[in-house]
Amino acid sequence: MVMKMKRVGLFLLLLSGAVICHTQVQTAVLAAGERCVKVLIPSLYFFSILASWCIRSGLFRQMTSLWHSRHLNGYLLGVLLFSQIGGYPVGAQLLHGMRQAGIMTAEQESRMICVCMGCGPGFLLGTVCGRLSPGIGAWMMLSVMLPNLLIGIFLAWHVTLSDGEQQTSHGASALTEAVESAASAMLKICGMVLGMAALLGIAEEAGVFHIAGLLTPLSPERTAAALRTVAEVSCITEFMQQGGSLPMAAALLSFGGLCVHLQAAAITEGTLSWIPFWCIRGLCAVLSYGICRAGLMLLFPEVLPASIAYQDNVQAACEESVVPGMMLMMMSFLLLRRTAEKN
Repeated sequence: MVMKMKRVGLFLLLLSGAVICHTQVQTAVLAAGERCVKVLIPSLYFFSILASWCIRSGLFRQMTSLWHSRHLNGYLLGVLLFSQIGGYPVGAQLLHGMRQAGIMTAEQESRMICVCMGCGPGFLLGTVCGRLSPGIGAWMMLSVMLPNLLIGIFLAWHVTLSDGEQQTSHGASALTEAVESAASAMLKICGMVLGMAALLGIAEEAGVFHIAGLLTPLSPERTAAALRTVAEVSCITEFMQQGGSLPMAAALLSFGGLCVHLQAAAITEGTLSWIPFWCIRGLCAVLSYGICRAGLMLLFPEVLPASIAYQDNVQAACEESVVPGMMLMMMSFLLLRRTAEKN
């Protein structure tokens, strides 16, 4: 049996290598790796460290205990707010930490993960709002956050949490554990992004996106870019390059992308209920589109019909920055040190 599993594993490894060596798939994977280094790691790594440290040090619970309400738990409200600022994986990390500590049940975690999911300002600036005015960027952020907050408050109303005992660390120990945990989480996220990129490359080579483009009123290129963003949200840069509108970008960012959904399911260890989750994410996407479009029509009517092609300049600015490379080196060092300590 073991020998058979080894043969299957070897076959899948060789098959994966052959697929990735294909030009189209290779290009997609390399582009995804570039997005990880230039966008995902700089925008999410710091907030992932901060979220982990707040939980491990007990600071997050102390801060949220200042809120007193019979109807809305302060800890749950804090998680909801922080998840909108920290980026996509942060909400799942916070909720899972609460469930592991016995503060919330698996059913409560499954319910709140549907709304504790926001792109965060770092990701938004690195993808869509790099060259927009501060006012438009702020409205984009509000358009993505507001549906989650409104639906989240409704779902959290009258939810009672337990007084579970949460293990805390102090001082440098808490910070070191938080940094290492965040590095491990970012490695998993980037791995899933690369895997999704390979699948998208295979789908494109098979003609799936071309056929879908023929069935929609949009251009084949814009349709393909939108479908890639639905699968992997960091492809939003390509969608904007193809002339995508800001309201549609807000909807796609609010939905989050299937790759992010899989990351949340992995972090929460399978407690996620897919049908309610996708229904709420779809509803948030529709609300974000409407809020963004209404605000642009009233406040910034000149940008609504315009196509925004600016990503080349944003990429050039990223290439000049040393921050992504420094963060990647830090992550690698910490993960290698953790491996050495375990051995």
